[in-house]
Amino acid sequence: MPLDRQKETERPHVAIDAPGAEPPHAQDYWRVNLTEAWEVSFWSREFGCSEGDLRSAVQAVGEKAGAVRQYLASQSQQQRS
Repeated sequence: MPLDRQKETERPHVAIDAPGAEPPHAQDYWRVNLTEAWEVSFWSREFGCSEGDLRSAVQAVGEKAGAVRQYLASQSQQQRS
């Protein structure tokens, strides 16, 4: 199917390591998925934390992205104090 005829929500497949390629986005932006390595990388970049910190946050507050973001921010503030 030509690109101009694709649905707006469809994106052509681009290899992640292709020159100028954007990093992948989470499949579900409201849920932190730790089962896919690329999503762990995405969320770690998104929150500016290590994989270990991300996994600890999800274990502590669940997989909702807002709760994880808030937890990581509070942990960061506690470390600065």
